[in-house]
Amino acid sequence: MKIFFITGTSRGIGEALAEQLMTEEHHLFCLSRTENEQLIERAIHSKTSMTYYPFDLNQLLQIEPMFTALFSMIPQDIEITGFYLINNAGMLAPVAPIELNSAQSMIENVSINLLAPMIMTANFLKHTKEYEGDKRIMNISSGSARYLLPSQSCYSTSKAGVDSFSKSVSLEQLNQPYPAKVVSVYPGMIDTGMQAEIRATSKADFPYVDQFIQMAEEGKLQTPEYTAAKLIELLFSEDFGSSVVVENM
Repeated sequence: MKIFFITGTSRGIGEALAEQLMTEEHHLFCLSRTENEQLIERAIHSKTSMTYYPFDLNQLLQIEPMFTALFSMIPQDIEITGFYLINNAGMLAPVAPIELNSAQSMIENVSINLLAPMIMTANFLKHTKEYEGDKRIMNISSGSARYLLPSQSCYSTSKAGVDSFSKSVSLEQLNQPYPAKVVSVYPGMIDTGMQAEIRATSKADFPYVDQFIQMAEEGKLQTPEYTAAKLIELLFSEDFGSSVVVENM
């Protein structure tokens, strides 16, 4: 059985990832602030083993005990063929010139986008250190880490941090007896709540808002389902980890 830990499964890419990974050969640990009741129902109908764990990733100091709890739920009598962590949860706000952003909004952005994936990764690796099989970590980054726009300084900086963090951890794993593979991936522009959020931003706060509205109106955004399928294809690919930052799936 393959074991998956997926954050941000209440909607968007995370929900689509969980749904497409549903099979009797997988156990899914789904994490989001609120339970996704529809996802739980789909797991029951597909006979997928799923543990839905409501958790607010802003509670950084609780991630370590959470992982201890999650690993204690894994049955001891099953054969595990792989452990997979998908750090998908993210937030765009605040979208505004930096001097207009509150300290609290900046702290929440970096906590969700960067610090939580760092702590999740640390605990995932700690609990699987002695496991000899397949171990993979996929961090959902963004093209905003490289291609910068005004009013997205917090989001771009935190995603650039995810890329650097992934590279560093990948280097560390080279020296481990049972290394994990790590990838930070740019999923593209997707029709999710995050895109709706940026389209609702005022032009005064985000000068490029009209271009984002136009892309949506012209149907140039990917669906969460299409994006999830491409991410899963990457996750299971033979060359996963050969390039730590994947800009084009």
